[in-house]
Amino acid sequence: MTSSTSAAGFAVLLAFAPGCAGGDEPPAQGIAELGTGEWQFEPLVDGQEVELAHGAQGGWHVWTSVRTLGLEPEGVELEVTTTVIGDPSSATTSRGRIALEELEDGRCEFIGWPAVLREPACAIGQTLRIRGVVTDARGTVATGERLVRPRWDSDEACAGRP
Repeated sequence: MTSSTSAAGFAVLLAFAPGCAGGDEPPAQGIAELGTGEWQFEPLVDGQEVELAHGAQGGWHVWTSVRTLGLEPEGVELEVTTTVIGDPSSATTSRGRIALEELEDGRCEFIGWPAVLREPACAIGQTLRIRGVVTDARGTVATGERLVRPRWDSDEACAGRP
């Protein structure tokens, strides 16, 4: 990591550091911005429509990307949870190890994580929360989330749901 990246990350960590009250200290905090995009980062805003993509193994997902500040790029774990607002049983979580790509401005990004939906037809017309938690090898954590509306052109029924 370059010194300008380290300096930017250190400034972010200081801004979120807790006071010296003793006891167990929470993990250091970074910053995460959730976006979409399979090939490039595309920013998301709350309420935006997102296209559902059909996966190679038959499932449906929303392409999710993340930009971070204050995290080391190697040894990173990404956890993404999708939940239809008002339906906690719809929550689906996927996680895995990723390598963040360093950008010239000190941020890092990962592009193209498939945020899976358990019952995609049930999410159409609903508000979907996509929450990403990024943790680097030092234990620094960055969290971001967006509320989006899935778009899907299909006549498939919402199987097994009222």
